[in-house]
Amino acid sequence: MLLSIEQSQELLKEDHVIVLDTRTLDDLKIGYVPTAIHAPKHQIGKLIAMGFIQLDSPIILIAPNGAEQEALTIFEKLGFSNIKGVLEGGFEAWIQAEKKFDILIDVDVDELAMDIPFDEYLMILDVRTEDQYHESHIKSSISLPLVELADPGSMSELDEHFNIYIISDNGEDASIASTILKKQGIHNNRIVNDGWEAVQFLKDKFKFDKIKAPKKSDDILDF
Repeated sequence: MLLSIEQSQELLKEDHVIVLDTRTLDDLKIGYVPTAIHAPKHQIGKLIAMGFIQLDSPIILIAPNGAEQEALTIFEKLGFSNIKGVLEGGFEAWIQAEKKFDILIDVDVDELAMDIPFDEYLMILDVRTEDQYHESHIKSSISLPLVELADPGSMSELDEHFNIYIISDNGEDASIASTILKKQGIHNNRIVNDGWEAVQFLKDKFKFDKIKAPKKSDDILDF
């Protein structure tokens, strides 16, 4: 089912409706419908497994203009049973109707390295798994695995006065995290391009830390 701008806006008034934008990260850097979650086709399974969306979730889809039916078919084949429809004309139609939009902001890792010493409100949010974070992470970064963002309460310590830089494994999960933060009203965030992979190329620019496990049982205290 194709949705007009007016139909989409009516559905967006319902708190339980989820908007999924299946376009590329480059598209979302130009603009996207506010409150949408980035859901590229190859990440849909991950979003389901992590609990961000359920097969019976009421969903509005945003797809590239002309690919609406393809997106609808993909989600139907995956078993989604409560798709409200796909925005007709995609984001281009939304812009032509002069509706408000949001954007994703990205930075290269060298820009992050330059900002760290001078920005007292800078926060590095590491959304990799706990095991990856424990193995090695940028000193003073905050661990908040992507899966935990399914619970809005996990973001209670974040607010707009922080300048948040999001690091994921290779950069892909960061776009999902950024849209989820924005959906919760935390708009002051940036995606670090290529994520942890890019950090490794600039090792001399960062200070790293590890969380070490106890070396022997004597180091563990029982009470």
